[in-house]
Amino acid sequence: MKYKIFFTILLFLFSLFYLYKGVSFIRENDHLMQEIKNVQDKYNQLPTNAIITKNTMIPGISGKKINLKQSYQKMKKINNFNESLLVFEKIKPQKTIANLYNKILLSGNPNKKQISIILDINNEELFNSLNHILISNNIYADILSNQNYNLLNTNYINILSTSYNQFSNYCLTFNLAINKECTIYHKYTLLGTNINNYHLSKTKDLVKNGIILVYSFNENNYNELNVIIKYLKNNQYKIVTIDKLITE
Repeated sequence: MKYKIFFTILLFLFSLFYLYKGVSFIRENDHLMQEIKNVQDKYNQLPTNAIITKNTMIPGISGKKINLKQSYQKMKKINNFNESLLVFEKIKPQKTIANLYNKILLSGNPNKKQISIILDINNEELFNSLNHILISNNIYADILSNQNYNLLNTNYINILSTSYNQFSNYCLTFNLAINKECTIYHKYTLLGTNINNYHLSKTKDLVKNGIILVYSFNENNYNELNVIIKYLKNNQYKIVTIDKLITE
């Protein structure tokens, strides 16, 4: 009796296996699958590894590839090839900055035309004035502060500090020095480029892909941020938050 049950189960498993093989064969030879495979070279992108040295790092770039099975399933519902229905999956770099908190993040990846703006603010009135400029330009920025501002309903994202504190998401350095507490508490340390006067002219001289620009304004010159944003946009730079700048 036991052998009969075992044989029945074995036969059932073999049936499932051959059914799966049959479905796979049909799918792989379907004209839709062939058309999807024919555009792989057009869309698939290899990842770029992070650049990591003894003390510094620059994030890599994730690649992508077409998920053949999911793309096929979506197109099969309409029984027609449509590139807008392609499904992609991310390919992470083999060498990545993930969880490396004992090195300085020099910049975003230089192959992306992105920069980040950090605003050094310790004044409530200036906080609100600069936020109004960010909102009017539909730009998000991070804030360097020793005060725990409420960032809700603002265009500020992360509060940074020059050393670790309880409300900091990142640490910032201007001299390639890492605060040990930042490492202990798993905070990335970023290299900032500080601009506290001649804001527009220095921006023009210093800006490059991936740079983190740290601006100090006051009540008399904060409107210069408006001009800087327009300059960066006109030169095709995408202003993104630190979170996006260092995402691989």
